[in-house]
Amino acid sequence: MKRFEGAITTPEQAADSTIEPVPARPPRPAIIEFSAAILVVGGLFALFGTLAGVVSQGAESQIPPFFVVLFVVLDVLTVAVGLLIRMGRSWVLAINVVAISLFLDLTALPSPVAVLFATMDAFVFFALFRHRWWFDWRPEPRGG
Repeated sequence: MKRFEGAITTPEQAADSTIEPVPARPPRPAIIEFSAAILVVGGLFALFGTLAGVVSQGAESQIPPFFVVLFVVLDVLTVAVGLLIRMGRSWVLAINVVAISLFLDLTALPSPVAVLFATMDAFVFFALFRHRWWFDWRPEPRGG
């Protein structure tokens, strides 16, 4: 019987038992995953809402340009923080951005949209505080 080219004829090499495995971060809590999604989707939704409001009002807009720029920057920062949260980075930045966003949502509270965003931001704020340990995790120093 003739072997074909490229056939694997030897068993796979066993893993070297002298090398320590690299410690892995604990799995991401589901509430952190959901919080990151809330920030990304909510930030995009708010960004498009802000831009649509400015475009629809045109030159007659009574909103000062400073506030438009401020809200656009906050919305973009919210999306970026959502992505950072998903990677397990920048906990302090995330808490601060979510707190500012929550405060701004609370100032517009009679609006049903503000109630929705304030509720979501409060949920994210709670999740970030509840699972701070996940962000603080560092691998044990190797003894050697």
